[in-house]
Amino acid sequence: MPIGLLTAADRTRLNGFPEQIPHEDLSAFFLLSEADHGAINQHREAHTRLGFALQLCALRYVGFAPDELQTAPAAAVEYVAQQLGVAPQALAAYGTRRPTRTTHFQQVQTHLHFRLATPLDFYALQTWLGERALEHDKPMLLLQLACDKLRREHIVRPGLTRLERLIATARQQAHDETWRRLTPLVTTDQHPWLDSLLQPDVQPGRTILNWLRREATAHTATQIIETLQKVAFLLEARVDTWDLAGLNPNRVKWLAPLGWKAPTPQLQRSSGSSANWDRCSSTPRLTMPPSGPSVLRVSRRRSSARPSKRRPG
Repeated sequence: MPIGLLTAADRTRLNGFPEQIPHEDLSAFFLLSEADHGAINQHREAHTRLGFALQLCALRYVGFAPDELQTAPAAAVEYVAQQLGVAPQALAAYGTRRPTRTTHFQQVQTHLHFRLATPLDFYALQTWLGERALEHDKPMLLLQLACDKLRREHIVRPGLTRLERLIATARQQAHDETWRRLTPLVTTDQHPWLDSLLQPDVQPGRTILNWLRREATAHTATQIIETLQKVAFLLEARVDTWDLAGLNPNRVKWLAPLGWKAPTPQLQRSSGSSANWDRCSSTPRLTMPPSGPSVLRVSRRRSSARPSKRRPG
């Protein structure tokens, strides 16, 4: 799986404040408590108090403090400044010395009972992400789930590159675990049948898979009969006995379009000849059309030891 999941624009956006903060979030995360005021008032200068307070609110809201506090939405700065009785413009003078900001952020972590992630935390997060990746494969969703989990556990969000690696590993683990769970569905006796799906017929010049993919477009007797023929073809192959209970329903939905939309030559390249099946583990893949009668197909990864000899269809 690729590790570079985020674009430069994604990184800029995720390392800063949200462009807009809803009023209900301001009330929930930027409203300063009496204890917050006690920690903030240990500093005397207006710009120091405002900068310290924004770091506190940011950690509570997004799980980290953006490097550029001045990029905080004006509504958030004004909301906090009003509570402190200082001018929002005072923020411009904050953060000229990075050690000061670092010291303040450490104080904020102590005040909010946040801490930095430990190796054990990363291991636990990796395991947790692996389970979530079996349910959702979208990298941005996994990133959001990871950030939410860290914030709930009062762990400061680590760098995005570290999170990218964790998510890439989790997606690969989910990929491998999916094939492991589906492998028992396909027996050696089924390999010739699977191969035949990708072999073009001489007469019509199309593969059986393409025939299965072709959806009915009208309620005519001809197309109804053809649909029933497809169902009978799949039932004869005992496709209806394949047990997918071991997969999360969201994972099944993610797998469905892979073989349904993939070009036949691509699937032929990913399948090996029958002689290779003893040398590689079977890897079933469920595919079905987005609409119309469901069609199930299983494809298998070929062994890298020998190239495929199939003709493109």
